[in-house]
Amino acid sequence: MTTRALRLLTSAILLAAGLTLSGCAGMSKLGLGGGGGAAARPDAIAEARAEAALAPAEPYWHFRIAELYVASDSLVRAESALHAALARDPVYVPALALLSKLQFDAGRHVEAIGLLEAARARNDAFPDGFPQALIAGLALHYDALGRSGEADALLEQVPRPDGQVGPAVVYLKLRAAADAADLASQAVWNDARSAVNQNNWGIIRLKAGDPNNARKAFLKAIELDPKLAGPYYNLALLEKYWMLDDQAAADWFTKYRDRSSDDPDGMAEALARSGPRLAGPARTTGAKP
Repeated sequence: MTTRALRLLTSAILLAAGLTLSGCAGMSKLGLGGGGGAAARPDAIAEARAEAALAPAEPYWHFRIAELYVASDSLVRAESALHAALARDPVYVPALALLSKLQFDAGRHVEAIGLLEAARARNDAFPDGFPQALIAGLALHYDALGRSGEADALLEQVPRPDGQVGPAVVYLKLRAAADAADLASQAVWNDARSAVNQNNWGIIRLKAGDPNNARKAFLKAIELDPKLAGPYYNLALLEKYWMLDDQAAADWFTKYRDRSSDDPDGMAEALARSGPRLAGPARTTGAKP
């Protein structure tokens, strides 16, 4: 399995930052996978726009509009709404997190680093320190550019209460660190209900030559969050390269393509060469900003 395949985790981690740090009630019910393709109800958008008009200085409602557009893959409109939220509050954490996630998906890492570093430089805006989830997101952007030293240095700033570790730490440690298995195991122990943690653990077991327990972890991740694309792709890799079952790999890859059009390890081409039939065309996730 390549490092590029591990990056299937990042969308979940980055969007999780926006969901966990939001300060308003009635937050989005989007899954961590984001952009699931469900149409945003026009009446919901109209209601959010009406609320925004009643509170013109409040960034939340523009953020809410962005969430609704993300839910229907209207990403250009979502980004516009996020910029409207940040025009009202340049350090509004949920908007920073979601915009960073969209930029990551579009490969705009330099732009995202500029956005997050500018916010981090405003020390007066974060008396308790730059939010940990944004630090993790910033580290992932640095890592995507190959700047692993800066990514690791950032994650060293994230405290670990009671020794707990977050999924971004595990993801970056998966690259080469000898303690990756211990970190992933600890993360699952701390939060076994996290689909991202289960997916991380499955990758660790697969890299350790343990496909049976890897499969269990990937299936558990799907049970916890069916919208998260990574476990489906990892199951396709497992079936093709560990179990040598091309048809099972094709079946999992077909399910993966219902959730994402990314193909970091060229599974579509590999399966096409080996012969199993893939059901339907690859799904597109809508226009990127």
